[in-house]
Order: sequence, then structure tokens, then C-alpha cells
Amino acid sequence: MSDKIVCFGEILLRLSPPNHLKIFKSKTFEAHYGGAEANVGASLSLMGCDVKVVTALPQNELGAAAESEMLSYGMKANSIKQGERIGIYYFEQGASERPGRVIYDRNSSSFSMLKKGMIDWKTIFKDAKWFHWSGITPALSQDLADVCEEALIIASEMGLIISADLNFRPTLWNYGKKANEVMPNLIQYCDVLLGGIDDSENCLGIKTTEKESFEDVYTKWQKQHPKLKTIVSTLRYDANASSNTIGAVLWSNSKLYKSTEYKISHIIDRIGAGDAFMAGLIYGLINWSEDPKKTVEYALAASCLKHSIAGDINLASADDIKALMNGSTGGRVIR
Repeated sequence: MSDKIVCFGEILLRLSPPNHLKIFKSKTFEAHYGGAEANVGASLSLMGCDVKVVTALPQNELGAAAESEMLSYGMKANSIKQGERIGIYYFEQGASERPGRVIYDRNSSSFSMLKKGMIDWKTIFKDAKWFHWSGITPALSQDLADVCEEALIIASEMGLIISADLNFRPTLWNYGKKANEVMPNLIQYCDVLLGGIDDSENCLGIKTTEKESFEDVYTKWQKQHPKLKTIVSTLRYDANASSNTIGAVLWSNSKLYKSTEYKISHIIDRIGAGDAFMAGLIYGLINWSEDPKKTVEYALAASCLKHSIAGDINLASADDIKALMNGSTGGRVIR
């Protein structure tokens, strides 16, 4: 079995007003391509991993541009060509006490038209070691939830390690199903799960109280989903849109590992920070499977660096991330 990693999700066109302007009255927009699962794959590819992204795109200039962007990071792409439009989201960068804002425009996109039987998962997963998906995809439609289940069943049968990011987006769940009616059935196939404790009831249907520890909550999650081996949560203390303190915890073999914390005093772009963390987590679990502490530190360092990089995708290399993890901060110029 190789170390090939397969990521499944929608590639989106992101349009953002420049210079922290508001969408209202903005005359120009900066364009980036990304998407939760593609962001993870691109970051892993830049770390030196063998990655394939599975998606659907329109057969036009925008579809070609999105695919070209993904290939430029070293990923391979398996893109079904169908439909006429790429999914779009508008991102208004927050500043100080003004929060960031996202507006989705992804109905009737090429990806949203996927159905069971359209992707040859057995061929996709041939020689693969890892499959990554997120809760954004089944949020879009029942058909896409069914495609996720189809992929998860086959990946599980073929012995792949399966990871998921809960990625709970309340505004996307609008086809008549709640996340906690769909996600538990899909999470049962997963070995690795990234998610916040505050999403426990919304995504997994598991109630928690403020008095419960991380260990208490994760034990509940694993009891409901016994295949889970590693559970991780990122922690963010939102001082404002320009300055955050971040940390993380990783739970494995009934033991909790806490990361160091980073105070980020000037955020350039926080979109994709969770995806950068997920990429770092997968990289760490592949390379340092016996060292959970090192894994969570690497994942958090990756997320920290993403806050300094514009666009959806973390452009930091494995060496960049390891340098920060080992104490090399931005106070000096590298010459």
C-alpha cells in the first residue's frame, strides 16, 4: 500500500473585496480557488505527499482554471466534467471588531449534480492509503450525502484510513435534513475526526454539558463510533477579527495531548486555517504515528502559519512548519 491520499470535495471560486473592504459597494474582487478538502490536499502536496483530489467541474474556462490551480500545487485531479457553473463564495475579510462574512453561491454547481454511481471509487482508491472528506459535502444535498456514504463504504472495505472534519456550516444544511440526522451514519466509518465539542449535538446528536472534560466528551464520541482512534479539536480564543490565540488537543488511546498556544497578533487571512491544521494532522499521523504530541504540535504550527498567508491554501512547506514548531518565529529575517 502506498502513501497516496485521496480528498473528495468541491473546488470553489472565492471572490473577496481587496484591502478589507465590505462587499457592499465594492467595485472589484480578488479571485482565489479553494475549498475545504482541496485545501487539505494542496497543503499535503506541498509537504511532499502524493495526493489526488476528486471533484466535479464545468467544462469551461473557470473549470479549467480551477483544475490548473490544483495541479499547480502538485496534486493529481480526477474531475468529472459536467454542468455549467463552478461553486462560488464571497468572503469579506473582517478587521478589529468587525467579523468576517461568507456568502455562498453554489446551488446548481457542477459538483452539486454528482450522484451515486458516477465515480469509480474502486479505481480511485487503488494503491491509496488515506481518504479524507468533510461535513461540507453531505450538507449540500441528499445525493451528495449518498455519494459520501458510497465512497466511505468502499474505502472501508479496501482498508484505507479515513479522516473527516465535521466542518459544521449551518447555512448549508437546507435540504430538509439536519446534520445530526446524516453525519453519525457517515462518521461510523472514520478512524480520525476533527471537530469542536460545541458541535457535538449539532453534528453527532450527542449532548454535552459545560462541566464535561475533553476526555468525557471524546469517550462519548468513541462509544457511539468505535472505529475512531484519534479525535482532535482546535481551540480559538477570538479577541477580534485581527488577533487570535489558537491551540489544540488530540485524544488517542484514552490519553489527551495538549498543544502549545500561539498568539497571532496580525491575521492576514484565517480562511483555510482549519484545513491547514487537518493537513498537518494527516501528515503527522502518517509520519509520526507513535508520537501524538509531535503530531498535534505540527498540525497547530501549520494552522498558525496559514493565518499569515492570503487565499484559501496554506503555502507553507514542511520545513517552514517544523521550523516554527521548533521555535523559529517571525522576529528575524531569514537571510
